[in-house]
Amino acid sequence: MSFKYPMLLWLLLTIPLLAVYLWRRNKRQGISYSHLPLVENLPVSYRQKWMWLTTALPLLALAGMIVILTQPYREVSELSEQQEGIAIAIVLDVSSSMNISMEMNGKRSNRMAVAKDVLEAFIIGDDDQLKGRNADLISLISFARYPRVISPLTDSHDALVAMARHVQPPVRLDEDGTAIGDATALAAAQLREYEKSQGEDQEVRSKVIIMITDGENNAGQYSPMMAAALAEEWGIKIYTIFIGTQPEDMLDDDNEEVRVDWVLKAMAETTGGVYKRAYDYESLVAGYQAINELETSKLQTVVFTDRVPAYQPFALMALLFLMLSVLLSATWLRRLG
Repeated sequence: MSFKYPMLLWLLLTIPLLAVYLWRRNKRQGISYSHLPLVENLPVSYRQKWMWLTTALPLLALAGMIVILTQPYREVSELSEQQEGIAIAIVLDVSSSMNISMEMNGKRSNRMAVAKDVLEAFIIGDDDQLKGRNADLISLISFARYPRVISPLTDSHDALVAMARHVQPPVRLDEDGTAIGDATALAAAQLREYEKSQGEDQEVRSKVIIMITDGENNAGQYSPMMAAALAEEWGIKIYTIFIGTQPEDMLDDDNEEVRVDWVLKAMAETTGGVYKRAYDYESLVAGYQAINELETSKLQTVVFTDRVPAYQPFALMALLFLMLSVLLSATWLRRLG
């Protein structure tokens, strides 16, 4: 037990002094008799034996009140394991080329459906290959010719997944295209603004952009490398996943996907991220698994110490002694004269 004002405990030294003073005062008080031998041989009654309680009980109550004034407390410590999450902006290509079919669990499905399915598993987990990102703040940006914020950074992952399920390719032809640079720049600005909102003393431990696309940049004001330079300046890593038609080692040198590979690799390497190529469901999952291994949430043990007031026993003691003193002084141990 500790005390907020321990110096007040010195007041307890006044209790013995008061006890001596009251004892002497009570000793001088008595009843006058004409001839002392008449009473000097009388036996001492139980009332006389316990008369000292009328002095001791108020002094004990006073001692309890002095201890209360010192504000006693107990320190209660609790260990808690907390995860320090990561801020992740997921940028998903929704251009018309995402309607091209690819393999998923032995069946054919369009790239959009496969991408959303794996994205959902990455965010909330699938109890198998992907464990979810429970401790992270995640946002979602879709893009074709123009980027669009589907969700700001949030830890409400169920709501985020629900919104991602309704993402569809653009209907109008003038909205189709692949603005990788603009979408990446928007994601970088989003992460940057979030970090600034936290204040200078609350720097976000890790900021990550995950770019999922199946095409070459052909729209927008920012080139992919301009956006990557912005991300690098703001301390943001870019992980790029390209959804292609076949594994990288099967590509011919004149295949246009080689050029896309080079740009996406350069974006990742510039910012300290990693490039992955996907051509079916399993390879897309593998790309997210690689990101999971590289961007892990930090587990830290935090000790919470709380001060719990501990005056209650002393208050109860003081009240009890005071009530008992008043009761005895008014009944059995009342003084005469």
